[in-house]
Amino acid sequence: MKNELYHYMAVPSIYRVGVPTEITVLAVDARYTFTDDGIYTVAMMPLRENQIRFDMGAVTVKAAVREGKLVFTYTFPREQEYFLRVFLNGDRLFQISVYALEDDLYERRPLKGDTHVHSCRSDGQDTPAVVAANYRAAGFDFMALTDHHRYEPSVEAIEAYRDVKLGMTQLRGEEVHSPETYLHIVNFGGSFSVNKLFQDDKDMFYREVGYINRTEPIPFTDERSRFVYASALWCARMIRRGGGIAIFPHPYWISNMFNVPDDMTRALLMNDVFDAFELIGGQSAHENNFQTQRYYELREEYLEKRGKRLSIPLLGASDSHGTINRPWFNRKYSVVFAKSRSEADIVSAIREGQCCAVEVYEDSSNYTVHGTYRLSSYARFLCENYFPRTEKFCATEGELMREYTLGYDVRELLAKRCHVGDSFYRMVFGK
Repeated sequence: MKNELYHYMAVPSIYRVGVPTEITVLAVDARYTFTDDGIYTVAMMPLRENQIRFDMGAVTVKAAVREGKLVFTYTFPREQEYFLRVFLNGDRLFQISVYALEDDLYERRPLKGDTHVHSCRSDGQDTPAVVAANYRAAGFDFMALTDHHRYEPSVEAIEAYRDVKLGMTQLRGEEVHSPETYLHIVNFGGSFSVNKLFQDDKDMFYREVGYINRTEPIPFTDERSRFVYASALWCARMIRRGGGIAIFPHPYWISNMFNVPDDMTRALLMNDVFDAFELIGGQSAHENNFQTQRYYELREEYLEKRGKRLSIPLLGASDSHGTINRPWFNRKYSVVFAKSRSEADIVSAIREGQCCAVEVYEDSSNYTVHGTYRLSSYARFLCENYFPRTEKFCATEGELMREYTLGYDVRELLAKRCHVGDSFYRMVFGK
């Protein structure tokens, strides 16, 4: 977390464009409390303005000191990040970042989440309940357990905390592996198991996939590829039938060869088979680089053929197989802008493309955000100025969740902690 976040905070720190807002800058450490022995001014410095010198585009306002806090009113003219730079008697004291949003994005809550996670019920390390606890401790607002071939572990994780209130939303899910195909497909938020459909009735699966293969346009001539493509259509439709999101994960994961051949990746993305694309996954940087390169090439091809760009929502996911001393956990994730942290609103936001993929490198201060310019700009601000703060209080809730799995009666403590995240969100947004 940046040093200045340990010293100061603006409340609120995210604003509506064009609305006069009273802003309070307070000291997080008593050492930095403001006093009445000088004149404080605040320069609002927009990051995207046309100016000769960086400091020439600033609008300066005088701030009053009230009970050791700086208070002033400002109306932000445009959506962007602003540096809030504070001066005492003309000398610079410090700088923090704030953000102004248009109404459509201001009304959405930013959530940190993971859509592709494993437990020891398939090939992961930790039990479903511990996975959930460790994700909350790392600052996640939502997650879905998506074990290979199995939907039940995601239900187990949810049931483990059935009798307590949590500040994190858990969704159901699974990684779908249909018979005789190499595709991995993530069922995120679906109300039933797609794996179980063909595990219980393979004849039905082959019959329905065969019908798709015979009656619908398939962009292949060889029977092997036709079957794989038709099974992907079937799986995606079953996931949607359950209200879930069909996610295409890690086509360029290397296990002796690419997980998915180039021509199949192209066909699946060009023909809108899936609801979302796991652009960044729990893989090496060069594997993720292949995925991003392929996506941007296909987006241009899509534009040439259809007159519009490929607009599939982009997600980041860890594909974590452990949450303790594991390399991908908390380094690949999504930022989703939802109307609330309810399951339905999270699913809707992803389906609408209100999301970004985040890739954190070994030096955790270096990261990349993938998505539209508007959402990525905002998500970058959140990754540096909002989520580091939420992680601090989420850690306590995650510890209590782990204690609860061991049989300790911490229900009252969890009931008190579960509202902290919601309260902090309202404070930051002035709601």
